[in-house]
Parts: sequence; C-alpha cells; structure tokens
Amino acid sequence: MAIEHAMVDYGIILGLLGVASGAASLIYSRSQVVAARRQAEQATRATLLESNREISVRLQQIRSRFFKVPGIGDELKNSRPEIQEVVDSVGGDVYGFFRDVIDTFEDIFVLRRSRIVTDEHWRVWTGSQMGVYAGLPRFQSVFKLAKQEGFLDPEFVKFFEPLLEGRPVRDPMVRSGDTNSTRLPRLRIARSK
Repeated sequence: MAIEHAMVDYGIILGLLGVASGAASLIYSRSQVVAARRQAEQATRATLLESNREISVRLQQIRSRFFKVPGIGDELKNSRPEIQEVVDSVGGDVYGFFRDVIDTFEDIFVLRRSRIVTDEHWRVWTGSQMGVYAGLPRFQSVFKLAKQEGFLDPEFVKFFEPLLEGRPVRDPMVRSGDTNSTRLPRLRIARSK
C-alpha cells in the first residue's frame, strides 16, 4: 500500500509539473505572439514613413515648379484669389518655401504624436526651428492662409498657433497640458540681445 501511495504521489507531482509546464508554454507562446505583432506594426510603420517621405519629396518638387508654369498666376488669380493675394504679398518662391517648412513642421508634429520623434529632436524642432519661423510675418501669412484653406491637420493648427503668439506649445505626446519648457527661455534670450 505504501508503494501504491508513493506512486500516486509521484503521479500527482508529475501531473502538476505537466500542467505548470503547459501553462509556461502558453505564457511563452502568448509573449511570442505579442512580440511578433509589435514587429509587424513597426515594419508597417516604417513602410508608411518611407512612403510618406517619398510623397513629401514629390510634393515639394511639384510646388517648386508651380509658379514657373506659364499663366499659372492668372489662373490662380481667377480661381483662388485669396491664395494669389498671399502669394503676391510674399512672393512665389517664399510662398513655396514656407509651405514646405509648414509641411515639415506638420510631419514632425505627426511623428511626435505617433511617438517616433525623440525628446532631443523634439526640443530642437520646437526650440530652435518652429519658434523662429513662427515669428516671421510672411511665414504667419502663409500659415494663416493654409489654415483658412484647410490645408493643415486641425490638430497641428491647434498645436502650432500658440507659437504665432510667442507662447509655448503643448507636446502632442503628453496628454496633459504639459509644455516644452526648453523653448521659451532660449527664444527670449535670443530676442533680447
């Protein structure tokens, strides 16, 4: 009887070890599925980023040639006088340049919101790039037109508008109203010199 009891105990122990091993295998399998899903999401994100970059480059090339097309100014004046008015006030090359800058800023905003742009790069963009351009009157004219015409993501507009007034911006990666504390002091120092 003692031998049977010992064999039953070993059977229970081995059975429990089998259950534990199976549970560990399930947990491991689940973690592998999660890791594979993350890798697939990262690959998709990388592909989308590359596609967006290529499209942005093509758009900039097209925009740089836009005002060189014979008669385009007259067509624009007849069909979209509000755009032509801003183009006339800032110049075609300046308009194209500032639209490229705005598109780049919008891309940076979207990438930051998607958690792709690092803190260091974000501080550089908001501290030494976006704020400087936002203070330029011709840039402001082009930005306001792009906003009015609906050329920009409304979330980007909401994010960027404080810069036009010299106020700090909210980091789109931070849900609360946290701001980028590195931006204003550097620009105030530069402006006071």
